[in-house]
Amino acid sequence: MKPRIASIIAVVAGALLCVIGILHDVVNIRWLFRAAARGTVAEQYVPQLAVNIAFAGIAIAMPGVLLMLVARDLARGKRLAARLALASGLFFVAGGVAGYVWQPIPSVLIFALLGALVCAPLLLWRADFRID
Repeated sequence: MKPRIASIIAVVAGALLCVIGILHDVVNIRWLFRAAARGTVAEQYVPQLAVNIAFAGIAIAMPGVLLMLVARDLARGKRLAARLALASGLFFVAGGVAGYVWQPIPSVLIFALLGALVCAPLLLWRADFRID
């Protein structure tokens, strides 16, 4: 039952991260082109900034996709799936805390919270993930 709960958490957190990654790209790329039209951002920097924004959104969404892909194996109690999900969760904990330290905006901590939500059951119930 415990691996199944970890699996459900991985699916929910993964879906949220995918949505956040897509929203990040849509909102920020639209902002970038509006800022360029207003002259706030130099036109010569728009292509590179758009690529950077798109990459950041993908960097948010891809570990979420990974979480959703390993969810079935998490439910079966597979150790490799637990390790992959833990790595994904730790990525977001570290990124969320580092982002908050760099720019103390409370909304950045949502990444650390989602990462901790993924990591907690995997660490608490790590003995239940025995299948290789």
